[in-house]
Amino acid sequence: MASHELITQSLPLCYILSAIGGILEVGSMAVLAVPDAREKEGVKLPRWLPKVALASNVIMQLVGGISSNLFATWFGPVSVVAPIYFSATLVSNLIIFGIILGLEFFDRIMCVGTYVIAIGTILLQVVGPGIQDDQDIGDLLMVPYASLWLLLLLVGMAISTIFVARSVSERYGENKQVLILLVARSTSYTLNLTVSRAFLLNPTHFMLVAFVVIKVVSGAVYTYAIVVQSTTVTQSKFVPLNATSVILVNAITGVIIWQDWRVITSWTGYICVFLLLALGCDLLLSANLLISENPDYGTLKQTSILIESTPEPIKRMFKLERSRGSRNLYGSIQSMSSINEDSALGGDVGTHNYLSRTVSVVDEGSKGNRRESW
Repeated sequence: MASHELITQSLPLCYILSAIGGILEVGSMAVLAVPDAREKEGVKLPRWLPKVALASNVIMQLVGGISSNLFATWFGPVSVVAPIYFSATLVSNLIIFGIILGLEFFDRIMCVGTYVIAIGTILLQVVGPGIQDDQDIGDLLMVPYASLWLLLLLVGMAISTIFVARSVSERYGENKQVLILLVARSTSYTLNLTVSRAFLLNPTHFMLVAFVVIKVVSGAVYTYAIVVQSTTVTQSKFVPLNATSVILVNAITGVIIWQDWRVITSWTGYICVFLLLALGCDLLLSANLLISENPDYGTLKQTSILIESTPEPIKRMFKLERSRGSRNLYGSIQSMSSINEDSALGGDVGTHNYLSRTVSVVDEGSKGNRRESW
């Protein structure tokens, strides 16, 4: 049974579902950021509020992930999902945290970078790939270069995951850390979207089982890489590079595996769109984006709340520490936002204790001066 017999292809629905995923991700960060900001202002919050905020965060991320990483791929090309998703996160980040909540300040360069990416995404819908009916995943993967590219993605994800699991922050410099994490993030995200669309394209029973395994494993790798990334590399440098690499690898996958070259309206326009996206990401290299990678409100924050709420008997039963190395997740680890602020001001490095939720930060006056300089 062909895919178009199961679900009618619809580019507008693909765009909408991709954007919903990005909007909900930023919204999930907001439900953690608002209570945290009020607590720093000295407002006493109910003890149950962090858990409710965490539950809301998880639900919104789950719904957003299903919307963009699964349903969106059923209605249109995989290669357009990632650009629309990231564009929606950036625009939502600007509107929710900058305009509505006022928790973050966005300077002119950051705003321009966001606008450039949004405009590039709009143009992508004009010059990008269209709908292809009657595709069969078996026939697509019979093409030698498509099978080879899928194999390269799988090998890249496996090898990079091994490196990440071997205490990437303790063995390599930051440039190598960034490279390893970029490979892990881009390959796992691309595989996740690819197999999501393949579910509907008449796979054999063996292929269906293999795709389910890849879907689960790639999702786990992507999430694990976010947690590791939050404590090992500079977020303002990594996040835009990650967005660029994910979008690029998905575009290549669309051409090689999904044969987008058959339905691309304008190759010149298509290439220029990705140059615009890369330029926008470059403008955002100084931004600490409020998405899942954010060290204060992202996946690391979820882990912090979970660890804090873990009963002491369970903590004693399961010690969260590496088999090699000295990192103890119950102890103090460096907060990247504190590191960035302190390194810029020449102060001591701040730490975040996950049990006491005590954060050592720079002087408020100095932070204010830094904010004014933006």
